[in-house]
Amino acid sequence: MEQIVRDFLEMVKIGAASGDERKIADYMKSHLEALGCEVFEDDAGAKVGGNAGNVFAYFPGEIEGCLLLSAHMDRVSNGYEIRPSIVDGEIVSDGTTILAADDVSGLAVILDAVRRIKAGGKRHVTLEIVLSICEENGILGARLMDLSRLRSQMGYIMDTTGPLGQLDIKRPYKAMIDVEVLGKRAHGGSPEKGINAIAATCQMLTGIREGRLDFESTSNIGVIHGGPKEPGTVCDRVLVRCEARSVQQEKLMNYLRYFENYCREHIKGTGAELRFQYEIQHGNVCFCEDDEVVKLAAEELKQMGVEPQLSLTMEGCDGNIFCAHGIPCISVGMGNSNAHALNEKVNVEQLIRSGELTERLILSYSQKRELREM
Repeated sequence: MEQIVRDFLEMVKIGAASGDERKIADYMKSHLEALGCEVFEDDAGAKVGGNAGNVFAYFPGEIEGCLLLSAHMDRVSNGYEIRPSIVDGEIVSDGTTILAADDVSGLAVILDAVRRIKAGGKRHVTLEIVLSICEENGILGARLMDLSRLRSQMGYIMDTTGPLGQLDIKRPYKAMIDVEVLGKRAHGGSPEKGINAIAATCQMLTGIREGRLDFESTSNIGVIHGGPKEPGTVCDRVLVRCEARSVQQEKLMNYLRYFENYCREHIKGTGAELRFQYEIQHGNVCFCEDDEVVKLAAEELKQMGVEPQLSLTMEGCDGNIFCAHGIPCISVGMGNSNAHALNEKVNVEQLIRSGELTERLILSYSQKRELREM
């Protein structure tokens, strides 16, 4: 069995979640140090009440320049007591838990790539490895990083649900919207003395445009809280939490303005008060086939006999944060499918070849950097 597969099987058996990455962090730190990396862990975990921070590792090279490789250490809930097996060339769980290929695949691929580079003995740039916490919790680990410590000029994110060959070159901006509807409390036996915030909220949201907005923009009204435990009191406060995404910043800002204006207009006549605020949580990823970070990956895939699939995904990842900081990076498919589900799986051959692809990316980028120096 290939070492990358053994690493994967070992790590999925280590329980983890957002805020509980300690054991995975220790596993990765010890293995990276054994390969000759300089390893550092930040204090982001303490800021979110977690037990581990973001992990940074540097595998020194002889060629000037630095290439970023990144994955996240957390997973969604139900990521404990995973019992993996290999069935018909695919790694699966026993069906009672997720597999955690998102993102154990990325962690295993990065270890394999460093191992390959070390064994190959070829000249290369320095590898900057960034392993985040709480990615599944709003990309929180990357958002809390001290990004000024990053040295890379370009990078690849090992965090895509898709086959080998898929390159996610477009990801959206994301905004979180918080709406508070304030009514007036009264006894349920005298409802005319109150202002029902639930009724006002229903009137406010009826007919609002949400869901799929266009091919690169979405909106989701995901959370509504309000009312006492029993219906004997007129509800005086409702909280609505929504998110909106778009690859294009202008589209996102236009939608935020529309959302607020719609709510303010349609709450009129209810007597309720509206409080509206939003936060842009992260920027976008937006590249084309001629950009260096895309072209390099596409060329190496073709050399491997794999046709590149340039993809738009409406999910955010750590790469959104790094791109906003000025480090061009895209996400690379590793043979994963059905992320976050009980039937999640990863193709063994594609996982192994993802390690080869990452080695190729490192060496190709290194060669190009070396040529620039001449």
